[in-house]
Amino acid sequence: MLSLARRILCESGSACGQCPSCRAWVDMEHPDLLVAGEPDVPAPVDECRAKSADLSLSPVVAPVRLLVFYAPEKMSPGAVNSLLKITEEPPSKGRLLYMMDRGTILSTLRSRLWMLSFSVEEKIAPLTPPASQSEWLRWLKENEKNDGQKWYAMAHGYASWLCKNGELTRAGALRQLAETALATHLSAAMWTDLLFLLLREEYPFEHVFDDFRQTALPGADRCRKQHSF
Repeated sequence: MLSLARRILCESGSACGQCPSCRAWVDMEHPDLLVAGEPDVPAPVDECRAKSADLSLSPVVAPVRLLVFYAPEKMSPGAVNSLLKITEEPPSKGRLLYMMDRGTILSTLRSRLWMLSFSVEEKIAPLTPPASQSEWLRWLKENEKNDGQKWYAMAHGYASWLCKNGELTRAGALRQLAETALATHLSAAMWTDLLFLLLREEYPFEHVFDDFRQTALPGADRCRKQHSF
């Protein structure tokens, strides 16, 4: 949790150790870090409400305030319900992080979250996406015959790279999309479109989820042609 918190609260999103926010850490505490519950003990409804109110206060030194909830899968329905509104519409300078080991959380809360998974057994090395147009052309040619498992592994590699660079929301969304794409048996062409749109065009993730409901990614080929691909 601390490694994620350090990135989120850092001015550059990299846990640089040099900015005023990074220097404000004292052991495991930070003036803009709020924690509700304990690793195996969920916060009761009163604590959820109190910490949610604290999240709305202005940051002390960091760009944002961060509220961490432990064991959301063990929360009472009342505690979960008290968090629905702030989870869907957090303060402009507030961020929420739900930490869980296993189990499932109520669907009303899960539907409002990006899920970011970390495996203890397997760590996927970060994979740097292509940067220039020539690199993208080579990438498209080299990977046009990949199967679903290969694309799946690449997507998680790119997600690890995003996470390493402090783009936690995009990393979580990409991993979630990779799980969905593998389950729906996307063709190689659709995997190509998916990663191209998300990594090079920075196509909004929520739009891709809408496209998945139709089992296609409209506009991807057109988008590539417009950029000389």
